Amino acid sequence: MSPEPQKQQGALPEERKTMSVKFEDMSELGRFCWIFLRNSLKESEWRTRACAAWGIGVTAERLPPEFAAPAAEAVADAIHDTDGFVRFWIVDAMGKLGSEDHVPIVRATLEDRDDYVRVNAAKALSQLGQEDGSTLLIEVLGKSASSISKTTEGAHLKRRAGKLKMFAIECLGEVGSLAAIPHICKMLKRPQWPIRASSAWALGMIGDRGALPEILPLMHDRVKLVRISAAEATARLGEEKGTAPLRSALMDPDKTIKYKAAESLAKLGYKTGVELLVDALKDTDTNIQNLAVTALGKVGDVSVLPVLSEKLDSENWQIKADTAVAVGRIGEPDSLDRLKALMEDPIKNVRVCAAVAILMTIGR
Repeated sequence: MSPEPQKQQGALPEERKTMSVKFEDMSELGRFCWIFLRNSLKESEWRTRACAAWGIGVTAERLPPEFAAPAAEAVADAIHDTDGFVRFWIVDAMGKLGSEDHVPIVRATLEDRDDYVRVNAAKALSQLGQEDGSTLLIEVLGKSASSISKTTEGAHLKRRAGKLKMFAIECLGEVGSLAAIPHICKMLKRPQWPIRASSAWALGMIGDRGALPEILPLMHDRVKLVRISAAEATARLGEEKGTAPLRSALMDPDKTIKYKAAESLAKLGYKTGVELLVDALKDTDTNIQNLAVTALGKVGDVSVLPVLSEKLDSENWQIKADTAVAVGRIGEPDSLDRLKALMEDPIKNVRVCAAVAILMTIGR
């Protein structure tokens, strides 16, 4: 699942190459990349600021120790950004950085004017060890549309509220809230299929086998993506029969269904899923390529690194940026030269992602 709000990215303007990374010393390279990432939080372009904030969260677990305190300070300074999408990723980074100093700041963002920022603040509180974080997320599931969203009115309100509930469910799955299980089980019966799919995924992530009887009926849901989420959750909970529908979906004519099933299998440790995701790198649909690149990075299979790294030469800047992060997640030092070359890319967001990847590789 993808627990994040959607915002139209659009095309980034071409930029002139502004740097050359010649560092061989790892500490100097890391410092250079960190300073570049920190300074990108102050860019005039909101997409670059958002990318930098997201990147700090991505690197949080593998950020070289000497940059942990500066990272905590940098995101705290950026919490009042004028763009809600940037604030969303700032709060997300705070939760992942795990600094207790951020608790008062995150609590203050529970009153943010942006709906997604408020929900993400509740998740961050839970990640920072505050018990009421999960409670606040659970409360979202029972609220009316008008009480959830402060930024939407009219015909779009119900749809916005549905997306926020789906996001809250996925946040509960991400933090592993046992208290949320009965509340999420109720969501399995909702008429909106994305909520059913998110609920099954979240229960699988929480990992309590007691939820299995509630999930199993969704393996026969009328919507294929719901069935895939239910099958993955079932397999995560230790039931081998969950893999059978995933394997069947590998033959589906709908590429989204096919590769989502492959992603689920790959995450569960099945080589078949990894192999199909590698095939998806050659797909003409850039959305499918991005799905494959991101999934392969999260799976972390070193054997795919040579073919994955070919996407660092993509003409599509988004695929190039996503590939850099995927390569960074795998974290092989041999990739550093390719990643350093991307620090000279004409698109700044590609350079930001390259810096993120280098920091993850160094901090591995």
